[in-house]
Amino acid sequence: MNWQEMLDGTVNGSFQHPALRRLTLPNFSGWEPGRVWGDWDFDPEICNPDGTLFGGYLAALADEEGFATADLHISYHRPVRGGRLRFEGVVLTRGRQIGHVEVRFTSHVGDLVATARATEVVTAGPGRRGLGEQQ
Repeated sequence: MNWQEMLDGTVNGSFQHPALRRLTLPNFSGWEPGRVWGDWDFDPEICNPDGTLFGGYLAALADEEGFATADLHISYHRPVRGGRLRFEGVVLTRGRQIGHVEVRFTSHVGDLVATARATEVVTAGPGRRGLGEQQ
């Protein structure tokens, strides 16, 4: 299965990455080359004792794809206490072997709650996956 088939399957519900099933993370609701997005009504049971969303779930969602992560940095701008969370991932730059991506998380009212940036190593070969088209 190549990355386009995985993304199409994620959007139409016919495929869910095993990590998403284990962590109960959301599927994408749409994608286009170099960009994915979706909404997430998260379960309050995955919150910290103070009622805020556990940041590790945002990091796991930001890192979900078919490539090897060389570096992942996430900045939390404000706590998430409930409601719908929107996420959007974009490819910032893409070379033959390395790509840089950013994921922005916003609250249901549009406030920026977290930003993740990652350096990704692109899988080689005919079944190469992830990070859209080479630029």
